Amino acid sequence: MSEQHPVIVIGAGIVGTATARALQRDGHAVTLIDSAEPGRATSYGNAGFVAIDHLLPLARPSVLRRVPRMLIDRASPLTIHLPSLPWLVPWMMRFARAAASNAEVRKGVDSFGHLMAEANIAWKTEIQASGLGELFRSRGALYVYESEASFADGAEERALQTAKGTVFEVIDGKRAREMAPGLADHIVRGVYYPDGMHTINPYRVVAALAERFAAEGGTVLRSRVRGFERDGDRVSAVQTTGETLPAKAVVIATGRASGELTRLLGFKAPLVAERGYHVMLAPDNVRFDLPVSPAERGFFITPMEEGLRLAGTVELAAPHQPPTWSRADLLVRHLKEVFPGVGGTEQSRWIGERPSLPDFRPAIGRAPRLANVYCGYGHQHVGLTLATATGRLIARQMAGEPLPGALQPCDPGRFG
Repeated sequence: MSEQHPVIVIGAGIVGTATARALQRDGHAVTLIDSAEPGRATSYGNAGFVAIDHLLPLARPSVLRRVPRMLIDRASPLTIHLPSLPWLVPWMMRFARAAASNAEVRKGVDSFGHLMAEANIAWKTEIQASGLGELFRSRGALYVYESEASFADGAEERALQTAKGTVFEVIDGKRAREMAPGLADHIVRGVYYPDGMHTINPYRVVAALAERFAAEGGTVLRSRVRGFERDGDRVSAVQTTGETLPAKAVVIATGRASGELTRLLGFKAPLVAERGYHVMLAPDNVRFDLPVSPAERGFFITPMEEGLRLAGTVELAAPHQPPTWSRADLLVRHLKEVFPGVGGTEQSRWIGERPSLPDFRPAIGRAPRLANVYCGYGHQHVGLTLATATGRLIARQMAGEPLPGALQPCDPGRFG
């Protein structure tokens, strides 16, 4: 296998495109493959917030205890696509085991602590290197609480953030309304993260990265991967619908669909479609310029260049199921209750499949029993946040540098 062959990155979402850029800067010839235009799948519709404050895995005891109540409440941040339930049961059982285990939770905490520190540096570097400054805003972010009980529920994560040196300010409802004019009177608390950063157009971020990648010699190929050719413990070529491409190495970064590729290579990636929705509104009486997240409701309200984006909540589903558009309607109702005077004409609505593993840790690093296959998938709610960090980590490992010990719990081979 010639060293002149390219590294093939499969998946042109934010994780795959950022990884292609990192490998390119390390001196590799790189081909980026996707069946769709870069950034047009799940990366298109996220909330736009770079959530480096996120330090707790969602698989933890406090979340597990709330699941039954949330499933009963149609307006809760979590629901299940009922026709998908038989398909979801094995994943849900694995989630319950991970969430109930203090050892597994500790692995998640250690992993996210390292990943978020890496992401903070990696995004600042990428924004400068790829000329993305016009697409990002450093206005901070505001989480708001509608009861003292819900504010108390966040104490565990705030304690971790304090220990890791995350800068934040606890404020009362009056101060929250000053920072985000129009907030409802019943907001009792807020937590402001002054170092928070968001993008005004997630799709354009991916498109700009892909354009810079191509301008600097990278190849972007629209095709679907069908299989792999093997030579011992190495993948020697990637088979697509139109041709067979020799490969020096392969990176799997196809989000929820990554499990279909890992099966072809002999290891498991039990990913579900953790579906999220967004609604874009034309601005009407919007007097704030930072992302606001009503914590109990599980979504973000983000000012973007095309309008106001309402994005979030979770619907667990099997792949390729029809949308449940009532979840998008729910976002609009939430907005009216949290910002009574804010509104606007609906411009568009969207659904995306967040790729989620049952322990809510991403899979980052070399694939099991394969010397030249690397993984970057399973980032659930923080794909935008961890994209550049994932790319840098994979590039380092490909150069012979071992991953930090804190990231061993993100081993792609942990599911067998």
